Amino acid sequence: MSRITATNHIAATVRTALAFLILLPFSVGAEPSSDSTSSILQPFTATYEAKFGGFGVTAVRTLSGGPDSWRLDFSANSLFAKIEEYSRFSRQGTQLLPQHYNYKKTGLGRDRHTAFNFDHAKHRITNIYDKERSINDAPKDIQDKISYQLQLAQDVAAGKKNLEYRVANGKKIRHYKFRILGNESIKTPMGMVETVRVQRVREEDAERETDIWFAPEWNYALVKLSQQEEDGKSYQITLTKLTIDGAPVNIKK
Repeated sequence: MSRITATNHIAATVRTALAFLILLPFSVGAEPSSDSTSSILQPFTATYEAKFGGFGVTAVRTLSGGPDSWRLDFSANSLFAKIEEYSRFSRQGTQLLPQHYNYKKTGLGRDRHTAFNFDHAKHRITNIYDKERSINDAPKDIQDKISYQLQLAQDVAAGKKNLEYRVANGKKIRHYKFRILGNESIKTPMGMVETVRVQRVREEDAERETDIWFAPEWNYALVKLSQQEEDGKSYQITLTKLTIDGAPVNIKK
């Protein structure tokens, strides 16, 4: 294999890894209750690690703020590239309302920077760097690329069955749907934990499959995410460290 071919292969692998990490729904910090409006958000920091084709990728997700103004930060780093993004949002009942979304990628080809402002009263999402790609008549429950992940975890914690989300993606609105498969005890680097397994709903003939495991006893933190690709390759991400409201989660032997 030539040096150029090898470099291109490494770049493609890392791009896949970083793109996959963006799928992560993370810890919600919700306390389960029969009254879903009583669930709360708690600050947290979650660290994840994964291996893709022999290359390591580390991702960190942090929730800060409260009670009415929150910020969710995400960063993913490899030897070749870095992604940073954040969402600022408020909350109305159990619904998260994104206010501003920012995404930045450096390394592996052209750098990219995207930012959206959300005006829920006018149902408009302004693309700050490309006004022509703004969205008018946005649905009232619209989410950004990472706020919907937190909304999913919160809805699972509240016991909701209808797990459908509309997400602003450029000028398009993506529709994501999930279903709960049931409870499962799994082994993780954090120890054995009881989880709720959730699966992304795709087209009937789709060969790609995404499964997510949330841990109720760890405030519905995501502890594992796996994805089976159309070409048969599979990727897996696992939680390695977690703090909730400043307190570290103890590793269970």
